[in-house]
Amino acid sequence: MSLTDWFEKNVQQLKDLTDLVRGELEPLQRQVIVALVTTDVHARDIVENLKNENVSTTYDFKWMQQLRYYWEEEATEH
Repeated sequence: MSLTDWFEKNVQQLKDLTDLVRGELEPLQRQVIVALVTTDVHARDIVENLKNENVSTTYDFKWMQQLRYYWEEEATEH
């Protein structure tokens, strides 16, 4: 799937979530959907940026810039 295809899919998913949040929902359902919208808007913006920068491989710096690394220390016994 190309970045353009992924961007279009993300936009459609946001439209679908927007339709849901405008409807009748329980408070917890509304909170979950609002959280999903927030996450998906961020993802949409990143994908749009990658698309506009013509990123074509996972080795491109702009792609790698989006990766998250976490340091996990191993538990040591004393």
